[in-house]
Amino acid sequence: MLRIAQFKRHNEDAFKVAFSCKVVSGKIKNSLQFLRGFSYNHPEVDLKGEIEAIESVQKSVDGKTSLESLNGIEGMAARHYFAGFGKMILGEFGFEGRRKYPAADPVNALLSLGYTIIFNEISSLLDGMGFDPYLGYYHKVEYGRASLASDLQEEFRAAVADRLTLRLINNRIIKQEDFYKNPKGDGVYLTREAMKRYFAEYEDLINSEFTHPDTKEKTDLRRCFRIQIERLASYIKGEKEYTPFCLEV
Repeated sequence: MLRIAQFKRHNEDAFKVAFSCKVVSGKIKNSLQFLRGFSYNHPEVDLKGEIEAIESVQKSVDGKTSLESLNGIEGMAARHYFAGFGKMILGEFGFEGRRKYPAADPVNALLSLGYTIIFNEISSLLDGMGFDPYLGYYHKVEYGRASLASDLQEEFRAAVADRLTLRLINNRIIKQEDFYKNPKGDGVYLTREAMKRYFAEYEDLINSEFTHPDTKEKTDLRRCFRIQIERLASYIKGEKEYTPFCLEV
């Protein structure tokens, strides 16, 4: 019955836009929280311009009536966010902006790896909880892509993958020598030994308990994946409004 309701909602443009606004708003809020937290702990790093720019963009999310306009808002916020993210990297690594396929530098490689892992976790949960992971609302349906997992992933990018990447780099858990270039093309990758350290740190982050900002109960990020999927199920069935995940730091 959930999957039938999911497919019905896909034909409702107003539903898709309303849900997508919540997803983008949650993503931007988590990005802001991440920048603000770092700025508080590292006052010597000037992030004021990026924070103010993202705050201005955030105000324009509400009231958007098309997915295309939301894409534009998300893109603007991401440009300012990654400009700030580059300033947060302390030490030997450089970062000139987000580059996806292939990741041509270590920072982008770590970001892409983190996004892939949380995408796969969310996709598996969606399938196990009765959804069709391939039918999304914000991300267009494309052959072979779990678009609904892409939707829900957005709220966790800064809270999981970006935090982990910065922790690994700034604490020198991962170093330049832990990467190697693809001998048959572009892109850089983690060595096998470095990958072991990466997954150990990922599990430590994803399982660390904190107080959920809404329920005020003890939880961890992995359980928050499930909470958001349950919230989406209730929203699709018309039982409750959807509240995006926002990590307080």
